[in-house]
Amino acid sequence: MTASGTLERETERTGSHPGRVTTVTGRIASVLTTLIVVVLAGAALFAVVSGSSSARTSTTTVPVPAGASTVTLPVASSAPTGIEIPAIGLTRSSIMQLGYNEDLSLQVPPDAATVGWFSRGAAPGTNGPAVFASHINYGGKKGGFADIAQLAAGDEVLVHRADGTSVVFVVDRVERASKKAFPTAQVYGPTTGSEIRLITCGGTFDPATRNYEDNVIVFGRATRAYHG
Repeated sequence: MTASGTLERETERTGSHPGRVTTVTGRIASVLTTLIVVVLAGAALFAVVSGSSSARTSTTTVPVPAGASTVTLPVASSAPTGIEIPAIGLTRSSIMQLGYNEDLSLQVPPDAATVGWFSRGAAPGTNGPAVFASHINYGGKKGGFADIAQLAAGDEVLVHRADGTSVVFVVDRVERASKKAFPTAQVYGPTTGSEIRLITCGGTFDPATRNYEDNVIVFGRATRAYHG
């Protein structure tokens, strides 16, 4: 993993490996603790990101295609197959499913452009947070989530699913968190409705550790779904 990637390199992990637990919930919580430290770790100290998005005068929404039929939320589980974020010009027609490595750390996208979905968590459109991750930059190339700090409350994110349905999420807020302590419950904890999280690195690049000091986290909730 290059120093400029979203994730810390194997030799630069600062957290201990979690032990295996017997319940699914406990196992996910344990693994996510490693994920926080290794991949997208953040902090109890939050800062609302106020980058170039502060100069925008309107939000970017996602139109529903003509002839599409409305689907009631929440929907049955189905894997994501694509994602669109019009406000930052991001379109991906495929999504990598992220699982666990042998040490129970999260698998990571292998290149700059790929967007990954944590497949052991909620599927987009089901109750719970659907978590997506991508690099800010990697191997000298701009990452898939390089511009998510520019998103503003009200911008919409469209996720396409394998069953032919699509779910529209509206951004509630964008936050930056230090990697010294991650807001696990807020990012991965259960929710009463369908939500989304977009996560990448951000803040200052520390040449001593060869990692970014912070994470950028986008929080959003599903507002509608359609088929067609």
